[in-house]
Amino acid sequence: MREFIEDAGRADTLPELLASFERAVRRLDFEHYSFSCWEAKGGSGASPAGEHRILAQNYPSPWVDRYRDRDYFSKDPVIRHARGTAKPFQWSDLAVQGSREEAVLQEAFAAGLREGMAVPIHEPWGRIYLTTLATRRAASAAALDADQLRTQAHMLAVIFHARYAALGGLQARDRPVGLTPRESECLTWVAQGKSSWDIGQLMAVSEHTVNFHLKNAMRKFDTASRVTAAVRAASLGLIHLP
Repeated sequence: MREFIEDAGRADTLPELLASFERAVRRLDFEHYSFSCWEAKGGSGASPAGEHRILAQNYPSPWVDRYRDRDYFSKDPVIRHARGTAKPFQWSDLAVQGSREEAVLQEAFAAGLREGMAVPIHEPWGRIYLTTLATRRAASAAALDADQLRTQAHMLAVIFHARYAALGGLQARDRPVGLTPRESECLTWVAQGKSSWDIGQLMAVSEHTVNFHLKNAMRKFDTASRVTAAVRAASLGLIHLP
């Protein structure tokens, strides 16, 4: 992850960033990625989605054309699930609803996209960004357990999103963020996969105190996810990953 943070920080153009992102995706043992967004109608992530824009991807071209031409966005179970969660999830975790969703996954499988990891990022006022990593294998061969893989994919997606915005790919909010020493320390431990209880033991404070500092930090980054807050802090140089 440190390698991608450094590469992304050195990237001066979107093509340079995309090249470094693709290398990072492959280090997690995925071959393909997509980065897309849509506006949820009514300002709620769980409501029906608005226009879907694919911002960057390296999926097989025939699949991308088919996905667009057949409006699979409105039938895709990955999209449906991403509307209602801010947590990373694997395609194999999805509870498929109906034959249309099943058909989308079966056709993706036939196109060589057999398993994937999706990372939704919900922004204020209903905009949702979705980073998806996909592999031709039935399961990722990454030397990580499922929880570690989700954490790594989440961090990767948030860093990529922040840097993509900084390079002009998105209309990003340019609001400075300041963290207290305790908030920085808590986020540093979060980035290392520690729970609130673990962090409390390491810092010799209560779990309640840890959660207090983390909630303040999460509020400053406009996110309900402590992992997202930690990765955004790292991407801004406010904390340093080991």
